[in-house]
Amino acid sequence: MIQWGINALNHGHSIAVFNDGGLINNYTGTSDELESPTTVKALGHGSPDRIFWYENPWLKKARQVYAGQYKTALNLKVLPKRYMKQFKYAPITYTNHHASHAAAGYYTSPFNHCAVVVLDAIGEFECATIWNCVHGEMKKVWSRSYPHSLGLFYSAFTQMIGLTPIRDEHVLQQMATLGDPSKFRKEVDNYFGTGIVDLAYNFHKGVGNWSIGGWTVEDQCNLAAAVQERFEVEIGKVMLKAKELTNANCLVYMGGCAMNSAANKKEVEPMFKYIWSLPNPGDPSSSIGAVAYHTKQRIWDYRWDPVKHIAINI
Repeated sequence: MIQWGINALNHGHSIAVFNDGGLINNYTGTSDELESPTTVKALGHGSPDRIFWYENPWLKKARQVYAGQYKTALNLKVLPKRYMKQFKYAPITYTNHHASHAAAGYYTSPFNHCAVVVLDAIGEFECATIWNCVHGEMKKVWSRSYPHSLGLFYSAFTQMIGLTPIRDEHVLQQMATLGDPSKFRKEVDNYFGTGIVDLAYNFHKGVGNWSIGGWTVEDQCNLAAAVQERFEVEIGKVMLKAKELTNANCLVYMGGCAMNSAANKKEVEPMFKYIWSLPNPGDPSSSIGAVAYHTKQRIWDYRWDPVKHIAINI
């Protein structure tokens, strides 16, 4: 039986192809269209008998309504079952967004017991989750939902200083090394409450209450430093909570926020004895997790490149 895990209709596209023996390949591309070279490569193994979608589109639309994105929410053309009518005989199973992230990390890891932390911009509603994973079973033990999102916070300030969000966050991280966080620490900290990932502002549409027009490069670097500093503080809080809730020495770290190497070195790596992640812990690997969450099958692929954003200790 051929099973596909699919991540599409967003800012990327990937298809993980499984057969009865496990993962065959994970094809990724820049297009979000299923009529792409990614799909052609996947079809080389035959048409899918079952499809696992990386998120729940109905929950996502509920969040879009909640966020006031009515036009997007009412667009039914992008529902997976309509979009994939070419595969109409393959039943589709939806996997919640953070479950796909978490499963991609856990079932590719060498760990029996571990904490799994997922931090990204936004899934359906969830923006941060912690999972306790033991003996091949996953249990979610903590979460934060929209609009409390470290990913949206970081991307909004990436856009504010003139960069492209969902692409140039690494540039903001580099600029932070040249700045003085004390210059804008108070202003940035005011966006947060006292809890964990407790935001007092919705960054979904950017930083709308603060203008950066006419700022110098020095100002931009100082702001980047303050944003990076607060990001690291929040990452540290989440990791401490994960340690407390799971009592694990092993960590699996997934989601787009896991790409921040500076925060990883300072707040993540000292906290756990053994750490695992994937080369791309963001949405492209969710196609793997969409399947693995249901099959609970351990996966190893020798073709994965070494991870550069975190020190992998196994």
